[in-house]
Amino acid sequence: MWRVTDFGEDAAEVMPERTSRVAQTRRVVSAAIAVFAISIAMSLAGYVWDWIDSIVNRDGFEADEWLSLIGVAWLPVVAGMVVRLVRLNRALADTAHDALGAYRDTVRTAYGWLWHLDASNRITYSSAGVRAVLGYEPHEVLGHDAIEMLVMEEDRPATLARVQAGALGDGWQHWRTRVRHRDGSVRHVVTSATPIRDDSGRFLGFRGSTVDVTGEFRAAEAEQVWLAGRSAARERIGTVLADPGALNMALQPIVDVRTRRVVGHEALARFTPVPYRPPNVWFEEAWQVGLGPELELHAVALACRHLTRLPTDMYLSVNLSPQTIVDPRLSELLTAVGPAARRVVVEVTEHAVVEDYDALADVVRRLAHSGVRLAVDDAGAGYASMQHILRLRPDIIKLDRSIVADAHRDPARRALLGAMSSFAGSLGVVTVAEGVETAEELAVLGSAGITSAQGFHIARPDLEPVLEWTGAADDRPVDTPRPTELVGP
Repeated sequence: MWRVTDFGEDAAEVMPERTSRVAQTRRVVSAAIAVFAISIAMSLAGYVWDWIDSIVNRDGFEADEWLSLIGVAWLPVVAGMVVRLVRLNRALADTAHDALGAYRDTVRTAYGWLWHLDASNRITYSSAGVRAVLGYEPHEVLGHDAIEMLVMEEDRPATLARVQAGALGDGWQHWRTRVRHRDGSVRHVVTSATPIRDDSGRFLGFRGSTVDVTGEFRAAEAEQVWLAGRSAARERIGTVLADPGALNMALQPIVDVRTRRVVGHEALARFTPVPYRPPNVWFEEAWQVGLGPELELHAVALACRHLTRLPTDMYLSVNLSPQTIVDPRLSELLTAVGPAARRVVVEVTEHAVVEDYDALADVVRRLAHSGVRLAVDDAGAGYASMQHILRLRPDIIKLDRSIVADAHRDPARRALLGAMSSFAGSLGVVTVAEGVETAEELAVLGSAGITSAQGFHIARPDLEPVLEWTGAADDRPVDTPRPTELVGP
């Protein structure tokens, strides 16, 4: 219970029963001091009166006057006791104020909700922290059964059993449970409680605290979901790496724009597990779970098996991230391929982030000594591809589909194709236009000076290589003006 003491009405809100007992003791001591003081004063007055009466009337001193003299002699001892009682009273006052101040500080600075329950689980005290935890005002919960009011119905039997066990023992510490917020939502909390007992050991209730850990719980729950998803993703990627039939490498031919001769193939991943997922999803997932290099190297190893099926004058292009290019395992893999590795072209894409161009360039130079060439993919799609070209000096520049699409209708695209062709020619590198889907687009490439092309118009990716491609009758180069001569569509 809570009560008002002589420390002010605020104490009724923040000072518990045991702290108020200090104030009660102080009042008892104060009363004792008053009684002693009055008794001493009255006794002293009586003694003095008897002596004055005996002296004035010359009656002589009787036994009671001599006893009063002895009583007066004891007055210093009694006075000393009074002084000690006064000091004790002051010490009790200081103790009470210190205890009250400490408790106030605890209530005001405590994280969460402080509360007291009686033996029937009714709330007898609530700190202001109940607002943040449960959305109630302190006075709104006082007198209510805590279990009936706050605990979810399905959790009540287990909660009641836990509370009853705590009443018989030492309460509970860091108990994680669920409660109902005023707005109806479920909150996850951590609660601790200590039993309150009287001097005879009889159980009177609990005092405890409750902290809202809903945010922490949801974060942990989300982490568990993420970990489960990550584990499942690693298992999926692991299955692809272990299953010989889970990944096939399809080949899309690359042709010389002028001669229509097949000069190479790009190896493109095709995953067989169901449900179907695009290759980019598989590779992104592999990188997310730390298996990106492993999956890329696995794809390269499978692609290199096609080298024996290709004529010696055809190259094989494979897509790799900068991180995999600098991985020592790539060099080991290409070394194992043998002399045929000289027909391998490594493509680095526009979207790949290069953290250390110097390190990447050093590896590219070492690969070049083995005959491996470098291509920059998706050139023209953004700033990064130009950085790749300037910093890595590739052997092949692959132009993005965004430049090629409808170039026969768009003078700006035709001009850009011509500019890229001139730029590549000045560097002594080959250009490959990607995403060619019509005969008109293919024809424009020849007029713009683009070296090679690939796309659905030429052939879709297939498990079988295309060794010859003559093209359709309407694939002959058209008489398109040079980019500098274009004045309209």
